[in-house]
Amino acid sequence: MFKFSKKILFLALAATLVSQAAVSAESEGLKTAYQAVPDVANSQAQVVYFRTADGNVAQGNANVYIDGEFQTALLAGTYTTFCVKPGSHVLGSWLADAPQYKGKQDKQSVVELDGGKTYFLRAGETQGEVLKLVSKQEATPLLMQTRLQDILLSRASAVVPCQNEYKDYVLSSDVLFDFGKSDESNIKAGGRDAISNIAKELSQNSSKVVVVGHTDPIGSAQSNLTLGLKRADTVRSLLVSDGVNVESASATTAGSKEPVASGCEGLSRSQKIMCYAPDRRVVIRSYAK
Repeated sequence: MFKFSKKILFLALAATLVSQAAVSAESEGLKTAYQAVPDVANSQAQVVYFRTADGNVAQGNANVYIDGEFQTALLAGTYTTFCVKPGSHVLGSWLADAPQYKGKQDKQSVVELDGGKTYFLRAGETQGEVLKLVSKQEATPLLMQTRLQDILLSRASAVVPCQNEYKDYVLSSDVLFDFGKSDESNIKAGGRDAISNIAKELSQNSSKVVVVGHTDPIGSAQSNLTLGLKRADTVRSLLVSDGVNVESASATTAGSKEPVASGCEGLSRSQKIMCYAPDRRVVIRSYAK
């Protein structure tokens, strides 16, 4: 009886803390924008759970549980990521489930998680929708508009530290290149500092660095591959000048083959350039020593 009451007390406190944090999130914004999650080892399965911030989001928090234990409470426009051992798990999100905490009692929302894979789940916005698996392609443009929910500590004993094969640093068009640009002189304010800060981490922790340039889909596929490589080469050169081992760093291009923006079709050219801005990015992939 004491243990049950203690858990109920914790969840009530968690709901209060998240409600208070929601005010802060609206006024200041959660700090960490979504970063593409790296692959995990075959001994683990990775889960990315998220809520959108559009007008269809329901009121209240979505409490995420794993095997009947509390993971976190998602505000609108936030996400959480965690790893578990492969196998069968009871996994889902429950919208404003206090005080019954149905997620703790649920035994039906079972999902089979395979080792080495990442699963993307979107929190349901109705009381009856607790488990909604979506593809990476569908999830990515929605996740690009979210921020990490790291206000609460996980209470789920099934969750283990992720053993990532690599770590990605994403430099967006906010700090890097405008449409069609790729030279060092084109880097925006703050971009140079961002690259320098990443270089400090890479020089200490990386055995290999691969810089991947991305573009929007405007223009031919071949011209976009060329532009993506120029962007990657520029960032690689700056990383090397900031201390990254020249022999361990390489540059490559994805061109426009891995888009993250959506809903840009049918717009004018100038509107498309603005809409496709998330596609104009450079990804720095770091492999651990």
